[in-house]
Amino acid sequence: MKNLIQSIIQRVVVRGCIFDAHSIIEYLLLNHSDDYLSSYRTGNTEYYHSEISKIIATFEGSIIERIGESWSRNIHNNFTKNICWKKI
Repeated sequence: MKNLIQSIIQRVVVRGCIFDAHSIIEYLLLNHSDDYLSSYRTGNTEYYHSEISKIIATFEGSIIERIGESWSRNIHNNFTKNICWKKI
């Protein structure tokens, strides 16, 4: 999953674009649903998405920078607070 997320950030996210984990999760669901589902191990959706966010954060300083927080809709159509990153 880490390599796939890195590839999405490098190849799909436009330089200067501000995004959050929901952006990456939505892209995974729409374009890599088998990978998304096969990487799910234990816990609930919230926990799994938190793990995806932690993977994204591992790229801070190399291909993205953390710029704050936002509220965006999750896959349950509810607004939740998220870390925002900017592709550098």
